[in-house]
Amino acid sequence: MTIYINNKEYNIEDNASIDKALKQVEGNIPSSGIAIALNNDVIPASQWDSKKLSHGDRLTIITAFYGG
Repeated sequence: MTIYINNKEYNIEDNASIDKALKQVEGNIPSSGIAIALNNDVIPASQWDSKKLSHGDRLTIITAFYGG
């Protein structure tokens, strides 16, 4: 199925969880220091392993960084 991560198209296996999708995309997006929104709804990290994705879903990943 097709999903979008930060507006880039990816093909992943059907019925994948957020966590599984992150592991399937190129570069293996880190699982710490990030926040994820699924179709503009923030998903707690505790639900990434159980929240299933559907064709056309859009994930927005925001990476925390340090600075002043």
